[in-house]
Amino acid sequence: MIGQGNPHTGKTLLFVPGNSFIHRINPLTKLVGLLWLAATTFMLPPMGMAVVFIAAFAFGVIAGAGAVFVRRLVLTVTPFAIALFVIHGLLIKRPDMIDYGLISLSPGGLTYMAHILVRVAALLTASMLFVTTTHPAILLKSLDSHGISPGIAYLISSPLLLIEPFSARARAIRDAQQARGLDLNGSWKARIKAFPALLIPLVTLALSDLDQRASVLDGRAFRARPFRVVLDAPVDQPYERWLRRLLLLALPVQIGLLLWL
Repeated sequence: MIGQGNPHTGKTLLFVPGNSFIHRINPLTKLVGLLWLAATTFMLPPMGMAVVFIAAFAFGVIAGAGAVFVRRLVLTVTPFAIALFVIHGLLIKRPDMIDYGLISLSPGGLTYMAHILVRVAALLTASMLFVTTTHPAILLKSLDSHGISPGIAYLISSPLLLIEPFSARARAIRDAQQARGLDLNGSWKARIKAFPALLIPLVTLALSDLDQRASVLDGRAFRARPFRVVLDAPVDQPYERWLRRLLLLALPVQIGLLLWL
């Protein structure tokens, strides 16, 4: 049996508190919608993927997560775009290569790069819309209230729940190593040499933490019953249940069409 006060008071790295209609949608509905959208994106033309990107970004702004979206998109998409440009625009030789003196560019390669980039941006933006408007604790309660196996529910929600503790632990290790004289502000060679001193303690503590969490879950008879009872389950409107059923029915059809075509 699970009870909860106010999950929005729990600190998480990605969740942005708010009271928008997107925040109020049942987390399971948003999760199913994300899976459906991921399958749909691979069937859409570039213009359709651009529409998905713009729509997801607009909903993120409405939910109050616009600043988070911009920062995450710039940090994630920019290096990916540079890598695609180098590979498909410069390195892969194509019949339409145009010589510009020092470099040769392929218009066809750049078009292919744009197609991949807009698909990745659409998937990334839709995923960010989910994690910024869904508190991990609410997601776990929603899965439990719908009879999902406790193991599967924990497997889905635990990565989001563990991001903040692991980030705080990484910052603590960085500060401790700097206090011991480790140079993290020097040249890139010095930073590369210092990387194992940060990574090894983090991995060691993470493995130790996994064993402790497993012991705690076993001590609480985590999987003694096939499902858990939730005292204050998230609101699940009837239209959301029908929407999930339609999306779940559409998923195998879309995947079949994608494989067939």
